[in-house]
Amino acid sequence: MHSGELEEEKKKVEVSETNTETPAEEDFAETQPATAQATTGKEEILDRLKALVEDTENAGRHAIDSLKQAFYKLHNAELETAKKQFTDNGGAIEDFVPQEDPIEKEFKHLMGIIKEKRSLQAAELEHRKEENLQIKLSILEELKELVESADDPNKSYTEFKKLQQQWNETNPVPQGKVNELWKSYHLYVEKFYDLLKLNNEFREYDFKKNLEIKTHLCEAAEKLGAEEDVVSAFHQLQKLHQEFRETGPVAKELRDAIWSRFKTASTIVNRRHQQHFEALKEAEQHNLDQKTVICEIVEPSNTTN
Repeated sequence: MHSGELEEEKKKVEVSETNTETPAEEDFAETQPATAQATTGKEEILDRLKALVEDTENAGRHAIDSLKQAFYKLHNAELETAKKQFTDNGGAIEDFVPQEDPIEKEFKHLMGIIKEKRSLQAAELEHRKEENLQIKLSILEELKELVESADDPNKSYTEFKKLQQQWNETNPVPQGKVNELWKSYHLYVEKFYDLLKLNNEFREYDFKKNLEIKTHLCEAAEKLGAEEDVVSAFHQLQKLHQEFRETGPVAKELRDAIWSRFKTASTIVNRRHQQHFEALKEAEQHNLDQKTVICEIVEPSNTTN
C-alpha cells in the first residue's frame, strides 16, 4: 500500500462522521406525543397519566411535566374560584379550608408510582452502562493485542471485523466515558489499518459497502421527512443516526457529500418535530385560556344564585 493511501487510512475518522449525534437528538429525546395534546379537564389529564404509569419506560420527562403543569393550572384555578365564593358569602379567607379533591389525591398517587418506577429504571440503566463499559474496555484490550501481533492479515482482518461488530452492539456506556472510549477505539482502528497495511481490495471493498449502507440511511432519513407521524419519524431518525455513526468510513472524496446529505435530511425531520410540539403547546394554552374564561363567566352566575 502506498504511503499516501496509508495516510488516508489514518484519517479515516472524519470530524463530520463522529458528530452525527445532532443537538436536536438531545433536545427532544424525552418528548412524547401521547400527553402533549390540548387537555379539557383534570379527569382527562388523570387518564393520560394512568397511561404513562403503564408505560413508564417510554414516558419522557417532558410528557410528565407537561401533564403536571396542566393539571395544577386547572386545579389552582378551581381553588381560587372556591376561595372567592367563600369570601363572597361572608367567610373570612383565613377560615377557608379547601375540600379534599379525590382526583388530585389519585394524581399524586400516580406521580409517586412514576417517580419510583423511573428511579428503578435509572438504577438499572446505570448498572447496564457499567457492564457495557467493562465489555468495551475488554474489546479495546483485544484490539490492542491485534494491532501488536498482526501476523496473519487475513485472520486478523476477520477478528478485527468481529470486534467492530461487538463494539457497535454494546451500548450505552456512562456519558463521562463516551469520548474517552471513542478516541481509544479509533486510535486502535487507525493503527490496525496502518500496521496491517491492508491491500486496496480490502480497503476499497470496505469503502464500497459502507457507502451502500450510508446511502441507504440517507434515503431512509429523506423518506422520514414526509412521514405523517412526525414523532415516530423523529424516533426512527435517532436509530438511523446510531447506524450512521457506527458504520465505517467511505472513500475520502465522498465523505463530506454523504454526511451533508444525511445531515440535510435530519434537519428537516428535526425541524418538523420541533414545530409539531410548538403547535401542540400553543393549542394546549389556548384550550386552558378558554376554560379560564368559562370559569369567569360561570362564577358571577353562581354568586347571584
